[in-house]
Amino acid sequence: MARVRYPPSLKKYVRRYNLHEKLNSILRLLGKDAQSVVDWAQKEARRESDGSDMGKTIFRLIGYTAAIQLVQNNHAMGRLTTKSEVKAKTGQNVEMPVLYQEAGLRHPQEARNLRHNIFHEAFLALILHYFPDVETSVPSTGAGLTPDLMVTHTKPDWTISVEYKGYRSITLLSESEILKAMRYQNAYGTAWLVTTTTKSVQYIYGTTLSSDELIEKGVERLRRVAKRSVFTEEQKENRGIARKGIAHLQKQKDLKLRCKVISVQDLLKTCRAGKPLKGLAITTGLEFIQLLNKAGFPKLADNVLRVMKTPARSIHSDTVTSVRLID
Repeated sequence: MARVRYPPSLKKYVRRYNLHEKLNSILRLLGKDAQSVVDWAQKEARRESDGSDMGKTIFRLIGYTAAIQLVQNNHAMGRLTTKSEVKAKTGQNVEMPVLYQEAGLRHPQEARNLRHNIFHEAFLALILHYFPDVETSVPSTGAGLTPDLMVTHTKPDWTISVEYKGYRSITLLSESEILKAMRYQNAYGTAWLVTTTTKSVQYIYGTTLSSDELIEKGVERLRRVAKRSVFTEEQKENRGIARKGIAHLQKQKDLKLRCKVISVQDLLKTCRAGKPLKGLAITTGLEFIQLLNKAGFPKLADNVLRVMKTPARSIHSDTVTSVRLID
């Protein structure tokens, strides 16, 4: 690697925060373009900063450029780039879908985000149709339990927590997802799990759910899946999901939760009466579509149907972003 000339402000910043290894890693990723990137970053930093943080700005710019190069290098080798790898090699804390987009590629998380955001748009319209005077909020990640949406009503006061699961209809709503919704129900009293699937393990367990039973039977069921021979990519993926599910269930063996499954009709009726039933409502994709159509949202119902039917690689939307989760 050719010797690179550094601006004094970058040298000072690297020395102050002991970033020599990170800088060397960034330069290795930039390769023969390292000097031109550093020169460009210096000019850009002069334009962006007030002069007090030139070194920091230059480091951020060359680090982000190196992160883009890392994504492109890994993609050429058929590898997925992780956020931790970007952090370790460039010092950058990035949003992976945005970074992939900058690299001219599509991150797998974009499909998940798009499904979630289409779902969010549809559910938000539905809940505001039923209860125009509610306030909705998206809990901050890292602030304890984080449902996808909190719905709050005042005078009378009530709250329900909402979790979306937007994926293809052939996907099974598993014990892990129901356990997550049970945790929200335990914390907030009433929870609503809205899905795009047509299949759910809830029917195995009836209308009274026990975390102990879900974990015990769930592990047994997933072990059978994990032991099956695999011949296709989809079967291989399902086996991987099963193994991950087993580990997830076993981590929650001390939950000791119980709750009732309530119907959506009863949930809405008691919300209108000002006192939502304590329990967990579970809505399948077809039920969700019926609710949307009945409320007068046929376009949103069609969007949810596309989430149910369209493979991740093919789904798109002209109105909803896929780069970030709606907040």
